[in-house]
Amino acid sequence: MLKALKSLFSMPVEQGEQITYQKAVAALLMEVMLADHVIDEKEEGQVKDFLREVSELGDDIDVLYQEAKTGVEHANDLYQFTKVINETATLEQKMLLLKALWRVAFVDGDLDAHEDHRIRRISELLFMPHSEFIQAKIFVQNEISKE
Repeated sequence: MLKALKSLFSMPVEQGEQITYQKAVAALLMEVMLADHVIDEKEEGQVKDFLREVSELGDDIDVLYQEAKTGVEHANDLYQFTKVINETATLEQKMLLLKALWRVAFVDGDLDAHEDHRIRRISELLFMPHSEFIQAKIFVQNEISKE
């Protein structure tokens, strides 16, 4: 599954495209991390770990992280990020992203209502069925309870 998402990170970026797929994914993860207005180091670590897993960026993760953080701070809405993902990702890749968003929300041990709302909104913008939204949440909750 990660291989499919990883392959998107190696796709060439078209000229003139302002937001790359990598930045869009990082920005959505960042949106969930910032939803409760508290940056927990566990959440930050989860975001960076996911970006390391699905990209070939290595040490450049910190650069992507900072660019995404700046992009989110200047963003007017989530649509600009989800649009890039909708143009590129498969349903399976969107589901992996949704699970990653839930992991960020749950990693600090406290699911804030703002985080839940933000993931719900992202899920809607990614045209994910509500059942997939719920399945991803339950999957991550079960995964965390086993740890």
